[in-house]
Amino acid sequence: MSRYQDIAPTNGRNNKIKVIHIYKDFDIYNGLIEEFLLLARMMDPAAYDFRVCVFNYKGSSFGERFQELGGNLDSLHSKWEDNPFIIYRLYKYLKQEKPHIVQTYILKPNLYGRIAALLAGIPVIISTELTLKNQAHSMPSRIRDLFLHPLNAFLNKYTDVVLCASDAIRKQWETTTLSGRVQVLNPYFDPSKLQQPDPRRAKSAVSDNKHWVIGTVGRLSEEKRHIDLLKAFHEVGKVFPEATLLIVGDGDMKDKLITLAAQWNLSHKIRFTGFQRNVCEYLAQMDVFVLPSRTEGFGIAVLEAMATGLPVIATKVGGIPELVVHDETGVLVKPLHHEDLSKAIVDLLSNPERMHIMGQKGKERALSSFSAAQFIHQHESVYKSALAAKGVL
Repeated sequence: MSRYQDIAPTNGRNNKIKVIHIYKDFDIYNGLIEEFLLLARMMDPAAYDFRVCVFNYKGSSFGERFQELGGNLDSLHSKWEDNPFIIYRLYKYLKQEKPHIVQTYILKPNLYGRIAALLAGIPVIISTELTLKNQAHSMPSRIRDLFLHPLNAFLNKYTDVVLCASDAIRKQWETTTLSGRVQVLNPYFDPSKLQQPDPRRAKSAVSDNKHWVIGTVGRLSEEKRHIDLLKAFHEVGKVFPEATLLIVGDGDMKDKLITLAAQWNLSHKIRFTGFQRNVCEYLAQMDVFVLPSRTEGFGIAVLEAMATGLPVIATKVGGIPELVVHDETGVLVKPLHHEDLSKAIVDLLSNPERMHIMGQKGKERALSSFSAAQFIHQHESVYKSALAAKGVL
């Protein structure tokens, strides 16, 4: 990892397409970090000079892994990610690096990164929207976003491509003035994950019609609505008293959820694992996967569950209906209705054959329609088309 002032410009040394991705940090593992790791691993190093520039980087095992795979990681060393002075630092960095393409991600990097790229005269600017506009986990953040979203919408007019993780996100950003520049690029599932579960953690007997394991994976924050899952699980226990709940993930709602579990006398039936990098080890322990979110840009956790052959119950929000085919690869329910959620879980657990068929169809869909190879190919197509439109290629 290098500080931007120490980087010597690499543009012009060869015929590689130089792409710089702008994000806030590389310290918290999430779906986007995993995407960067995939790009570093699978994009042709002979054709692309691939870099990620973050507002701040303190060091992480996945940051080290990213660099081992050939990715270059640069940090602006800004201690405060809301600092507008980041725009100036980015401008200086981009003027020095002279990339062909700048691609930005999520709210503030989309805002700061595109302003800096416009000032630096970067040929192609791509912004990436991964979430719906109401995704923020707190009311103050959602109020803040009401002011930032219009600024990003204004910058869309000066952006070559706006990539959206789902069609639901595209509909929120596309306008008649953008003339088809808003495109959908779905996330992916990497099949190599399926080879990594620890067999010691797997269930010894799945679908025994008694000791069902209901599971979920995701950040423990308000928008994921784990509270609705706890309420639903309380009702499920009246029909399946031996069922247990496996919650994989960490976040600011953890203490509240643990307290509620104790108040409802569910602590002995619920296991909180905390953050886990290899979630497939825990998916292998589940019989059914549940995602009760009130909002979801796409639902990567659902995709991972489907790819491992789990039947899925999820809320009908955002991009999830683009992934889950109702009554075929899973069951969709209304958000914020724990009664509907509990009924769907009970109905599915009462029909193991239906669970198995849904799981198999979901796996086929996940592996065939959302592959890592397709994801890389689509990225390269977007880059080449945008550069050709600007006369750079």
